[in-house]
Order: sequence, then structure tokens, then C-alpha cells
Amino acid sequence: MSKKTAYLPITQPNGNLVDKKSGELLPVTYFPGRPLQYRFDASRGIFNIRGETVLTKPREAFEVIPVAYRIFADNILGVGMKKWAEFFFLNEERQLCNLLLHGYSVQNLMQVVADHMFYDNVKLTEVRLKITPVQKESKSPGAEGKKYHIASFDYERIPPEEVATLQNAVKGLQIWREDTNTGAGETQFAENYSPPVFEEAPEGAAFHALGGE
Repeated sequence: MSKKTAYLPITQPNGNLVDKKSGELLPVTYFPGRPLQYRFDASRGIFNIRGETVLTKPREAFEVIPVAYRIFADNILGVGMKKWAEFFFLNEERQLCNLLLHGYSVQNLMQVVADHMFYDNVKLTEVRLKITPVQKESKSPGAEGKKYHIASFDYERIPPEEVATLQNAVKGLQIWREDTNTGAGETQFAENYSPPVFEEAPEGAAFHALGGE
């Protein structure tokens, strides 16, 4: 397995998570609050690790199976108040990873969830999520003609036994990312997201999982 392949997300769980001799789940590597950061470079339409290791060609689809996620609005990373989607997933090295998206990409995700996944009764943690960069051209004053990319989404339901394997692999982990959790953000949807301390929520407030029951 090449270094690049080893860091691609797990998209066919089971064999790569289970010890072939004992049948037991292999351990996951995760420093609490510091998952391995995967990034979407919207200027080039590629996915990389920490801005260093390029994983895809321009506009090539990138697939993940989320084991946790959060859709939220917050002022993070010094870019002002925005709506964000962060996915947590495992790569072929059994490392817990994070991918953060914002802006129009989040709008596209929510459209797929509301128009399709909800009525298919399936959650983001039960699908192989295909994320494809789509090239756009800016019409903003001063930036006319500048090309950029936003993420479009498609999905494929995975078998229940694969969902169970992934969820068991991360069972007991406190899944979160330290530099995206200010404690002041507004979380719209989340599943299996568990930072050390949640600020006291308004009475009756709760996190809800997207799609499914």
C-alpha cells in the first residue's frame, strides 16, 4: 500500500478494521481534540492533508463514510461567522480524521440531505458520501472571472453490518476538533460529536441527527 493510498478514507470497512486471526477490532489512532486534518482546497479543487499531502487530482471526487459530523454556525479560524460542516471519518491507517467545509458547499450538502436523504430515511453515518469539486466563476466586483470550486454531494447507502463495524471501532472515543469548538457556536445538527464540555443549552434545545430516525 502506497503512502498516499494508506491515507485515503476507508470506504469499504470490515477487513481493514478487524484482526484476521482474532476477529477483534483493531485500535484507532486519535489524539483527543486533534484529529488528522483533511482539507478541501477550493481554489484548486483538490483534497489534501494539512495542506501538504495532495490526495486527489483537480475536480476528482473524494469519498468518506462519516462516523460523526456536525453542522454549525460559528466564528472560527479567523474568517468570521460562517456556516460549517465537519465530518469525522477513518482512513486506511485507522486514524480518526476531520474534513471541514463551509459556505455554498454546506448549502449543497443540506439540499441533498433535505431533498433526498431525509426521504430515503438514511443518515450521514450510514452512507458512503461522495464529495465532488465543481468549478465556478466569480461575478463579485473586483474578482470577476476568478475561478473557484464548491463541493457537490452524492451518497450510497452502506450495509448495516459495515455501519456497525465503523461505529464499534470508534465506540468510547470523545470525537471533536479543538480549534473548531469555541463553545459559543450554534449547532444545527450533530451525531456522535462529543466535546468535553457543552455549554448549557436553552431549555428544550437538543442536537438532532440528519436524516433517518
